[in-house]
Amino acid sequence: MSVLADKRVPFAVLVVDVSEDWEEVVKDHERGYAIDFENFGSGGYKATGLTSLDIEYPHGSVRAGFNAIIDTVRIAYKLKIPTFAVHTTDEWSDGDEVTCESLQSYIPKEHQAYKGDFSAFVDPCRFEGEGIAAKIERVRPEHLMILGYDRDHCVLATVKDAVARGYKVVTSEHCMLTKADSTRRDETLAYYREHTQHIEALSEVWNYLWSHRCLS
Repeated sequence: MSVLADKRVPFAVLVVDVSEDWEEVVKDHERGYAIDFENFGSGGYKATGLTSLDIEYPHGSVRAGFNAIIDTVRIAYKLKIPTFAVHTTDEWSDGDEVTCESLQSYIPKEHQAYKGDFSAFVDPCRFEGEGIAAKIERVRPEHLMILGYDRDHCVLATVKDAVARGYKVVTSEHCMLTKADSTRRDETLAYYREHTQHIEALSEVWNYLWSHRCLS
């Protein structure tokens, strides 16, 4: 569903910081080495050293957490629930970054935007175009599910801003990853349980999507 529809929907989903490079790092660590796809020389693609995978998922492997995010967005898309994504911008960004390959079929390009701080609702100054707040407001959802990376910083900041904006926010730790050295889990989950509709099982996340689907 496109933001161009400009009609109220009961529910929307926002993915925070699950971008193209993020997925490639996970694949590298699963195979045990990285491949430099950018530089194809006379000898073909070259294996390179691994970059750090400073990510964890408290309910299984990092791949299990990644799949939980992908599957949740895929289900939302199939149920005609609007899906959005936001990406971090920094001094090296060129304005061409997109959401990860596994999500591109489920989140239209016009539903993606950059953010200028931890929260998705802080628009960047470096690139023109609507920020994610304006895109989401075009469909005016009553409920907003927020998921992605990472649980204790960017997702948390986004959730707090969404609550302040009056959204009925839905969260689940089963759809979030975080930094491996984080010590803020108890504090973060306490906030989610007090201020959002926090869902404790992945199957219930998907049932919640079904009960708030948009069929028109």
